[in-house]
Amino acid sequence: MCYNHSMNYEFLSILIIEDDEKTRDYLRDILSIYFKSVYVAQDGCVGFKLFKEYLPDIVISDIKMPCMDGLEVLKNSKMIKPDTIAIVCTAFSNKEYLMSAIDIKIDGYIVKPIEISVLLDRIKLNISDRSVSNSQKHTILSSREYEVFLDIALGIKPVEIAEKFGIKPKTVGTYRKRILEKMNFSSNADIIAYAIKNNLI
Repeated sequence: MCYNHSMNYEFLSILIIEDDEKTRDYLRDILSIYFKSVYVAQDGCVGFKLFKEYLPDIVISDIKMPCMDGLEVLKNSKMIKPDTIAIVCTAFSNKEYLMSAIDIKIDGYIVKPIEISVLLDRIKLNISDRSVSNSQKHTILSSREYEVFLDIALGIKPVEIAEKFGIKPKTVGTYRKRILEKMNFSSNADIIAYAIKNNLI
């Protein structure tokens, strides 16, 4: 299956670090369609070894892995090659993990199960925005969208947000969808990370 993306990825190399064999093979097979070189590793130690050998442009890593934690791999990789695009793929949006990821300047968060179109969009966004500050994205939100954005960032449930503003939970979902689209985010994890990074909460 191919996905329609205007960005040309053919000149880029990518490293996938994922301990789940099925997910790893799936990502390798699909991303090989788009990227010049695709390297895969089953754990953090092998992943970091491959990074040092090939210095890929992009690293996609799970967090909890054998041998070396994904965040540690990305931190070490950034120290060697600061312009590496580092993307975390994880099944959880734990605030502690997000704070650690922010400290090492992670470029994106993808929540599992991974959608290839979302992953490619995140890579495209990072390539396009490398020279542009991303700290003002929230200014494009309407006042109500921004209020809902803050509540989501604080972990408030949709039902409680709906009660607060006297709207239906479904409407909160509509606001959330708009916020994600406007800010080029894919999940609540992105909202939380952005809010923390920019001292909005």
